[in-house]
Amino acid sequence: MTDRILGLPAKYIQGQGALDRIGESALQLDNSALVFADGFVRDLVGARVTQSLEAAKVTCQWEDFNGECCRSEIDRLKAKGKNMNLVIAIGGGKALDTGKAVAAELSVPFISAPTIASTDGAVSSVAVEYSDDHTHIGVMRFNCSPAVVLVDTQVVANAPVRLLVAGMGDSLSTWFEARACHAKGINNFRGGAISDIAMNLARSCHETIMHYGRDALCAVEKNLVNEAVERVVEANVFLSGVGFENTGVAGAHALDAAVSRYSSDHSIYHGERVALGVLFQLKLEGDTDAIRKLLPFFKDVGLPINLQGIGLKDMSAEDLKDLATIVMRDGSPIRNLPFHVKHDDVVHALSQLL
Repeated sequence: MTDRILGLPAKYIQGQGALDRIGESALQLDNSALVFADGFVRDLVGARVTQSLEAAKVTCQWEDFNGECCRSEIDRLKAKGKNMNLVIAIGGGKALDTGKAVAAELSVPFISAPTIASTDGAVSSVAVEYSDDHTHIGVMRFNCSPAVVLVDTQVVANAPVRLLVAGMGDSLSTWFEARACHAKGINNFRGGAISDIAMNLARSCHETIMHYGRDALCAVEKNLVNEAVERVVEANVFLSGVGFENTGVAGAHALDAAVSRYSSDHSIYHGERVALGVLFQLKLEGDTDAIRKLLPFFKDVGLPINLQGIGLKDMSAEDLKDLATIVMRDGSPIRNLPFHVKHDDVVHALSQLL
């Protein structure tokens, strides 16, 4: 019998002004840190982070993140941080994924500090690798999750609303993909059987988004932090992240990865593609009841409900077949669905999303 394995970050911190306390967390790990973020994020919070680290007597070496989680960027930052004993990445998913890789290759702890709640990768031990020209390559897996995940909810609430909504889309995939992977009996990203705890985390993620999502959207439109925002941020970042890593991904992420390969439109967020992927997976499963319950929520918060909503306009029958071929490629998580999926099944499901 396969061991049940559950992997989590060592510490998760969330609250208003949390970035002002990052020095305390860093000092518990070491006293010298490579810190990186893109130019926008550094201008936004860099002074606060530096002040907190310096107050804690942590030496920090700042570097600019160039925007892509790719081999050349990982190697460059690894070289910059070779004399540092800690890596801190601040920003969106690509910066954080790059931080995981750099820290793993330097064999030092990693602090993940997301400034948006648009994806769930901040807490996980996996990263998505791209080429220098932004083409999706695959998943990198590391031995451990971040030592600390630190989320400043006021910074998240000040970010564009669309980012929080994209995070809700990513989060809503967690439960539907978890139940598929559990039914299939696959091993999770940690290499073990899926535990009841992991399934409960995935279910809680779904329930939280559906209950608090609309109220959180209304608050963030005014840059406010309330209980709904705190709950949705926790779901987007923590529950979804530990949920997917300890269960798995299936049809929703299969569509996301396929579209990222098929389309050159980089204006669509990962969570938006995954949200449509949820409807795609449910079409394949024939779960019309779940679709009926989700559609009003999708419309209320602004998640895409058709291919046009993720930038795929005027798709012909041949276009759908081409996209379906990519969905069915070797290694696609479409095969984590607990039934045999044929190319024609994928084409039919996609045609229902025109």
